Amino acid sequence: PAGNRLALQHVPMVAIRATVDAMELVGLPDFGPDDSAQIVDGEDDPWATGQLSIEWRTKTAHLGLMDRGRLIGHAGWVPTRVSRAAGQVVEVLGLGGVIVRRDHRGNGAGAELDSGAMTRMAELGGSLGMLFCRPERLAFYERLGWIRITGTVTADQPAGPITVPLCA
Repeated sequence: PAGNRLALQHVPMVAIRATVDAMELVGLPDFGPDDSAQIVDGEDDPWATGQLSIEWRTKTAHLGLMDRGRLIGHAGWVPTRVSRAAGQVVEVLGLGGVIVRRDHRGNGAGAELDSGAMTRMAELGGSLGMLFCRPERLAFYERLGWIRITGTVTADQPAGPITVPLCA
């Protein structure tokens, strides 16, 4: 499908350090279903977006978070073009598939993963990032420097553009 229609700027942040000292960020060039299953760990719909029937773009780069040799988190991104309301087309890196195993949530692992992904994306030349999230995750991402788009956001899908029912 064509690129998502939004632009979200990420504001750089100071690295967050909680109880993540034993954790390590690693590139996952061969990220696949077995890796995903290890992180999802049997959760039925960990992003709580299954009922939305949105076709997400395939991520072209993947970052993992390891804890003592075990994969506990993932973030992926894909370059895409977005159109702003004024008609400008902007190159962005779309962040998605962000997840931390449920037994590692709430200890700073998600912030570490987001910070690492944003650093890697910036190293690739990305100056704008975008993501979609559920309303209950918005405060988390805002604390990490993401800025919410307040207007209507649409995304191209195989059947045509849709209004995205998530925060952007």
